[in-house]
Amino acid sequence: MNVFKCPKCGKTTSSREKFCNECGQQLDIICPECGEKWRFYFDYRFCPGCGYNIKKVQPAKLLKEEKNK
Repeated sequence: MNVFKCPKCGKTTSSREKFCNECGQQLDIICPECGEKWRFYFDYRFCPGCGYNIKKVQPAKLLKEEKNK
Protein backbone atom coordinates (compact mmCIF):
# COMPACT_ATOMS: atom_id res chain seq x y z
CA MET A 1 0.00 0.00 0.00
CA ASN A 2 1.40 3.39 -1.02
CA VAL A 3 0.77 6.50 1.04
CA PHE A 4 0.84 10.07 -0.19
CA LYS A 5 -0.47 13.52 0.67
CA CYS A 6 -3.68 14.91 -0.75
CA PRO A 7 -2.93 17.68 -3.30
CA LYS A 8 -5.63 19.90 -1.81
CA CYS A 9 -5.34 19.62 1.99
CA GLY A 10 -2.08 17.71 2.56
CA LYS A 11 -3.69 14.92 4.63
CA THR A 12 -1.88 11.58 4.35
CA THR A 13 -4.01 9.00 2.54
CA SER A 14 -3.54 5.57 1.00
CA SER A 15 -3.43 4.51 -2.64
CA ARG A 16 -6.66 2.55 -2.10
CA GLU A 17 -8.70 5.70 -1.50
CA LYS A 18 -10.53 7.31 -4.43
CA PHE A 19 -11.21 10.52 -2.52
CA CYS A 20 -9.41 12.25 0.35
CA ASN A 21 -11.18 11.32 3.59
CA GLU A 22 -10.40 14.77 5.03
CA CYS A 23 -11.51 17.19 2.28
CA GLY A 24 -13.18 15.01 -0.38
CA GLN A 25 -10.71 15.84 -3.17
CA GLN A 26 -10.80 13.27 -5.99
CA LEU A 27 -7.39 11.59 -6.16
CA ASP A 28 -7.52 10.49 -9.80
CA ILE A 29 -6.79 12.52 -12.93
CA ILE A 30 -9.03 11.72 -15.89
CA CYS A 31 -8.01 12.70 -19.41
CA PRO A 32 -10.72 14.84 -21.05
CA GLU A 33 -9.65 13.53 -24.46
CA CYS A 34 -9.78 9.73 -24.03
CA GLY A 35 -10.97 9.03 -20.46
CA GLU A 36 -7.73 7.36 -19.27
CA LYS A 37 -7.44 7.54 -15.48
CA TRP A 38 -4.37 7.67 -13.21
CA ARG A 39 -3.33 9.00 -9.80
CA PHE A 40 -2.32 12.67 -9.57
CA TYR A 41 1.03 11.84 -7.94
CA PHE A 42 2.39 10.41 -11.21
CA ASP A 43 2.47 14.02 -12.46
CA TYR A 44 2.40 13.02 -16.14
CA ARG A 45 2.92 15.75 -18.68
CA PHE A 46 1.02 13.82 -21.36
CA CYS A 47 -1.82 11.33 -21.01
CA PRO A 48 -0.45 7.77 -21.02
CA GLY A 49 -3.46 6.64 -23.06
CA CYS A 50 -3.58 9.10 -25.95
CA GLY A 51 -0.75 11.64 -25.57
CA TYR A 52 -3.04 14.60 -24.77
CA ASN A 53 -1.04 17.48 -23.24
CA ILE A 54 -2.26 17.36 -19.63
CA LYS A 55 -0.07 20.25 -18.48
CA LYS A 56 -2.17 22.66 -20.56
CA VAL A 57 -5.20 21.92 -18.35
CA GLN A 58 -5.37 22.35 -14.57
CA PRO A 59 -6.12 19.12 -12.61
CA ALA A 60 -9.26 20.61 -11.04
CA LYS A 61 -10.60 21.36 -14.53
CA LEU A 62 -9.85 17.80 -15.67
CA LEU A 63 -11.84 16.43 -12.75
CA LYS A 64 -14.68 18.91 -13.29
CA GLU A 65 -14.95 18.00 -16.99
CA GLU A 66 -15.22 14.30 -16.13
CA LYS A 67 -18.02 14.94 -13.60
CA ASN A 68 -20.01 16.78 -16.28
CA LYS A 69 -19.96 13.79 -18.67
